[in-house]
Amino acid sequence: MDNDAARHELINALALVQEQFAELAAVEDARAALSASATRADGTVTVTVNADGVVTRTAVDEAYLDDHDLTDLGWHITAAAQEAARDVESKVAELLAPLAQRREEMPSLSDIVDGAPDIRDLLSPVVPARHHDGGEEPDEYPTVRSVR
Repeated sequence: MDNDAARHELINALALVQEQFAELAAVEDARAALSASATRADGTVTVTVNADGVVTRTAVDEAYLDDHDLTDLGWHITAAAQEAARDVESKVAELLAPLAQRREEMPSLSDIVDGAPDIRDLLSPVVPARHHDGGEEPDEYPTVRSVR
């Protein structure tokens, strides 16, 4: 590749990197605003989580005890929190998908300049994906115990 072609390729690659960083800032703002809610126990238990899957709100309707046992409340809260966390994780993945796609389409800088690092390595994924094999429930959620 001659110098003019290499210069043109490098300018295009750097423009893609600049676009990626600009979009990354917008995506991070959108990600920070994400939340998800899930309900259990016939809609009497609602849990809301933020983009990180952290519980931000738990609501138990007064009518819960009309049809459900107090001993099951912890299970309903946990199940709703896990469902909301899975939902928000899916929303985050959907939000990040275009960035990941663009990252994969970027040229390798080493194809343009011998010995240069791969641009894609500089733009590692924003949020590491959490994988769940579908077997047992993930044990990423804390166990909450009350002290009397």
